[in-house]
Amino acid sequence: MKCLACTLIGLTLFVIPAAVDAQDTEWNRYTLEKIGGVYISVVSNPTCESVGVMPSQVQANAAIKLLESEVDLLTEDEMLKNPGLPELRITLQCVVGDRSDVEGVLAYSIEVRVNQAAKMIRDEQVTLAEAVTWYATAVGVADADGTQEALHETIDLKLEEFATAYVEANAEEVG
Repeated sequence: MKCLACTLIGLTLFVIPAAVDAQDTEWNRYTLEKIGGVYISVVSNPTCESVGVMPSQVQANAAIKLLESEVDLLTEDEMLKNPGLPELRITLQCVVGDRSDVEGVLAYSIEVRVNQAAKMIRDEQVTLAEAVTWYATAVGVADADGTQEALHETIDLKLEEFATAYVEANAEEVG
């Protein structure tokens, strides 16, 4: 069943666009205002790591890219002291085709999202330690030789989307 699902996903991805739009609206950008920066975390599965996409490398590259884009970064301790607990989480999922018709092909999904602590309006006693306030996703397929490059390029595109939203949401504060 898993093989069939991978095959169907892989074949579907050849037909649909590779990127899914970000949730990037005025309201979502508003949630990025004055959050004081983000802590970057990366979650991956063993298949992504087996093709050389390591969480520590993704985290380091993301930090460089976001700093170059003027996004404020937080250490884990700084994030935990921030009342909003702002975390930029990058999640990578990879599946390798194991049937003859998709052998050597890897399907992947990438999610870049901002998690923050939130309170419910109707009952402020209810708080959530983690609510998704901004996100961008992408799916794709790559052959074994191009997997690392495809994943890194797609991650960079999603980080650019986030950086643009963050910088624009905080432009008045900087100006």
